[in-house]
Amino acid sequence: MSRYAGNLADVQWLARCAWRLREHWPHADPTSLEEAAAELWHDESLRTLAPADAAITWLRRGIPRVDRTGGGEPS
Repeated sequence: MSRYAGNLADVQWLARCAWRLREHWPHADPTSLEEAAAELWHDESLRTLAPADAAITWLRRGIPRVDRTGGGEPS
């Protein structure tokens, strides 16, 4: 198990993740990046990774497509 996989949000993990996201989006609002890092923390599969790896994995997932026919579920 990763040393980052605790029950409470690890402040260093969040800061490092936000820092990696900032490398991808240098002009983004820092608070928004911190909020994104906190969202990543809530994903258990990402939380078990090192912060930079979690950010990269999440970025590689891309933006999910939304079903515009009214189904409400991402496709």
